[in-house]
Amino acid sequence: MRRGASTGLIAACLCLGAFSALAHHSLAPYDRSISRTIEGVVKTYDFANPHVKLSVTVVNPDGSSLDWLFESSNVSRMMARGFNRVSARIGDRITVRYNPLRSGASGGYLTGFTDSRGHSYGPIQER
Repeated sequence: MRRGASTGLIAACLCLGAFSALAHHSLAPYDRSISRTIEGVVKTYDFANPHVKLSVTVVNPDGSSLDWLFESSNVSRMMARGFNRVSARIGDRITVRYNPLRSGASGGYLTGFTDSRGHSYGPIQER
């Protein structure tokens, strides 16, 4: 009887872990029905799994600045859409295309960007 209880507990823990992993890969935090753009300077560009991340410093109309964080798909999907390790460089001025966070926070789901040389990366058509 004790062995059966242990097996059941292990199975329950594995199921809970699976739900956590599923939630992690959800696009629910982003409003995919809205597409926006914002201009800023690249602060960081992490072209690494599990998700490519881009941080951009945006200057507000009052002169203050705010860092925006964008997240996207994994490296292989991004490469299939033309992105690479040097698509964005720290200090580059870019125009980011994104789906905003439903929370209204500064950031969103990266769908593409255009660099200061006029080269466009993306858009990503994922759902």
